[in-house]
Amino acid sequence: MNTLFRPLDTNLQILNHSETPTSFLIVIAKETKSSCCPLCQRSSERKHSSYMRIIHDLPIQGKPVLLYLRTQKWFCTNVDCKRRVFTERYPWLLPSKRRTKRLEEMLRTIAFSNNCVQASLLCQKLGIDVSHDTLLRLVHHTEIPVECSPFCRH
Repeated sequence: MNTLFRPLDTNLQILNHSETPTSFLIVIAKETKSSCCPLCQRSSERKHSSYMRIIHDLPIQGKPVLLYLRTQKWFCTNVDCKRRVFTERYPWLLPSKRRTKRLEEMLRTIAFSNNCVQASLLCQKLGIDVSHDTLLRLVHHTEIPVECSPFCRH
């Protein structure tokens, strides 16, 4: 089970896992002694609290995977920083998102290769519960690189 989450973060620990008839539930945590403030980048060792985040990940055997991530909150020790309390950041998860980056990339690929209604039906067959409106939002929020054509006179 640990090898499934090795690409996300090598420091993640699986605390518990279970399988229901409709999904996989996995409780994970990252034990750290400190974390950097996202605003001032100063490291802090003063823990504030912790809470659980529910994150959707890539499906396994056609079943959705729900990651219950124990996330730490920290006090910022920089007196000049505007942020007093901050949440630990993860490179594989955007702040305030409920999907892993790898799941979001898969959804983006499916949405760009089909129309969003067909993409939503395909996602349901793969075990990803997502609406066509969500896929459409992903398409609209995707930054498409501007490439100059050899025929363009810019």
